[in-house]
Amino acid sequence: MSDPRHDIFSELIAKTREGDLGNMDACGEIEAKIYHCEEVFKDEQNTIFRDGAFIVGHHTMLKEAGDHMAFDHLGQPIILTRARDGKIRAFLNACRHRGVRLVDGEEVKRRPSMVCPYHNWAYGMDGKLIAVPLEESFPHLDKTCRSLKALPCEVRHGFIWVNPNPEGSLDLDKHLGDIGNDLEAFNIDGEVFFKQSLKRKKTNWKLIVDAFLDGYHVKRLHKNTVGPLFIDCAAVSEAKGVHIRSTVGRNELVDAFDLNDTDWDYRHHCTFAYQIFPNTTLIFHPDYSSILSVYPIAPDETLVNHICLIPAEPKNEAEHAHYERAFDIIENGVFEAEDFFVCEQAQKGIATGANDTFIIGGHEASLQYFHNILQEQIRQKQQQA
Repeated sequence: MSDPRHDIFSELIAKTREGDLGNMDACGEIEAKIYHCEEVFKDEQNTIFRDGAFIVGHHTMLKEAGDHMAFDHLGQPIILTRARDGKIRAFLNACRHRGVRLVDGEEVKRRPSMVCPYHNWAYGMDGKLIAVPLEESFPHLDKTCRSLKALPCEVRHGFIWVNPNPEGSLDLDKHLGDIGNDLEAFNIDGEVFFKQSLKRKKTNWKLIVDAFLDGYHVKRLHKNTVGPLFIDCAAVSEAKGVHIRSTVGRNELVDAFDLNDTDWDYRHHCTFAYQIFPNTTLIFHPDYSSILSVYPIAPDETLVNHICLIPAEPKNEAEHAHYERAFDIIENGVFEAEDFFVCEQAQKGIATGANDTFIIGGHEASLQYFHNILQEQIRQKQQQA
């Protein structure tokens, strides 16, 4: 099978050489109310975020049997575990006795079991109820019927995917479509977790998605950080099912003009980014990868989870320091100080009511793709309800 990234990168080279950048057919407008309206927010929560496939982490975050962590960002309290059989699972974070949370905190814990703090009912990492103090006082208890409530969960392409609906399903072949081939080509499964950050930002979740779909701002907003590394507006994007594949030309793109396609480097000559519907952006930097997921809290508030993956565990202090610096630059110098900053400023501007609509230009085609996909998915789910 040919490399799934080949054709779009070839198009990027051709368009950059010819100066034929931008997609004037994508020009249009979007309504400002989608970023602040309570009803729009409720529609999104009741459709898109209630039942679907979501990336919640990387498999190397749970390295060994007994590793487990709480995950509270999808409207359900969730536990992610790795059991003795090596399988990663997801459960509702609620004891089957009186409903108390079993696990707190975002950090990964390693223990042989999860014990409820209320009455000390204990569960294995496979979700089975394994111990009940004074079990004789529950003469009709069948422990096999009181396992933790499982959620659809699967590890694919290195990512942990979960559906927060216990009655839902995961069909990743259908959900990912051709994009699955891209994720395999980048060998994310072989990368390892390095670091993550969790931040609450006073902005609508879609404004953050928009920011990472927009190549128009790179040389302007990021002029003092990563902007000088890229060719202005040298970008090509396309919708693939419900997802969006984008590639942006780095300065090194010109070196690829006269190379055989077998010598193209999809991290060195360009930066590939994928908007994995609905809320995750994958960015493939030259020597590490970013998983950026956004979780709506309110129409004007969002939790942002940035996970950094690196090719392998650092061999020494120098390598570790290199990735610490890289993470700090992208997380604090670029995302926090620039992208998230303007998203929060945009939210404040939207609240003034100055704009009923926003203009989408020819270098912002991906925004049009995303909003069209989002509205269609909401419509379909409302019809199915």
